[in-house]
Amino acid sequence: MMTIELFVSAGVLDAERKQALAERILHGLTTEGSAPDAVMEKARELTHVLVREPEVWATGGSAAPRYLVRLTVPGAWSNNPHFAGHVVPMITDAIAATEPDPDRLTREPHCVVQIVGLREHGLATLGRTLTSTEITKLLTDDYRNSGETREAPEGHVIDPICGMPVELATTDLTLTHNGTDYAFCAPACRKLFAEEHAIPA
Repeated sequence: MMTIELFVSAGVLDAERKQALAERILHGLTTEGSAPDAVMEKARELTHVLVREPEVWATGGSAAPRYLVRLTVPGAWSNNPHFAGHVVPMITDAIAATEPDPDRLTREPHCVVQIVGLREHGLATLGRTLTSTEITKLLTDDYRNSGETREAPEGHVIDPICGMPVELATTDLTLTHNGTDYAFCAPACRKLFAEEHAIPA
């Protein structure tokens, strides 16, 4: 569950370009070649991208356009450096692709991305607040209920929650249950597995 608000200098993008940019960001954030389609489809359904032109915007320097991106996510996601390392370049690249000089936003600090983590119970849908574990469950239930089995590449295992391949040699997100070792792509998947199997995490 993500909300992306992109503020852009007035008059830079017409309505068609705003829509195309919003869709490019949505697609980039919810596409992962190694993830099950069901997980990505649910992520797309729960992600919102808004493009806005503020009436007033004061900042130093003369270069334009400027971009400010506010990405609001569950706090557990915002505290994961791998999450930021993935989304910041993706968002920046999506915006830069609309520029006459696509490299400008990696040379000059004119695209600022803020990742805002919401406290536990700070997100709600279905008429109630959700914990980060319940959000992970909502994102992955369709995949887990599908009965889909996935093959892991050499040296990897499949995360039992979201279906992502995880490299065993590099992960520290593991749990053992009934004599079987499991690995997870993110702390949220590990936490959900531990809760569902009553494993002290």
